[in-house]
Amino acid sequence: MARLVILGRPGVGKTTLVKRVAEYFPGLFQGFYTEEIREGHMRTGFRIVTLSGKRGVLATKGGASPLRVGAYAVFVEDFERLVLPELENALKRRAPLLVDEIGKMELFSRNFRKLLDILWNEAEFLLATSRFPEIPEVQELFARPGTLRFFLTPKNREEVFARVRELVGAFTKEGARGFSSRVPQQW
Repeated sequence: MARLVILGRPGVGKTTLVKRVAEYFPGLFQGFYTEEIREGHMRTGFRIVTLSGKRGVLATKGGASPLRVGAYAVFVEDFERLVLPELENALKRRAPLLVDEIGKMELFSRNFRKLLDILWNEAEFLLATSRFPEIPEVQELFARPGTLRFFLTPKNREEVFARVRELVGAFTKEGARGFSSRVPQQW
């Protein structure tokens, strides 16, 4: 079992990196990523996109929801309706998982919080992103054995991409045996 977590500040390129990895291994991963909703040059929200092609709204500025992160109203219903079945089905099929992002908005879902614990215990391979500094609710997950944390910066993007690509490639060729336990927990 392998867990790779890409940590970084907002806008550093976490989503871009995991999307590049997924594109490098077409059809391998199941899961979701988040993307910005923009009107011109202004970010107005965030969209959920599953790797099976479904889309929904995660958050918008000025939206009607009591759940808020900064200026954004968060819509847990869309998130749970799209993401939870995607992850649960992938887990049953033992497919490698992509979870972008484990953040404050996504963690409003109690069901997602419960599922994260299951994913960390049962998934064969998990590639996830989260912000840095780490969110207290998930620090324990990220510290578990078998979890590698990569701290993404503008300067090391290509190096981290190459290393993650290499680890995914080793895992896909040899299963858990291809994922070396000698790799440091932080990189």
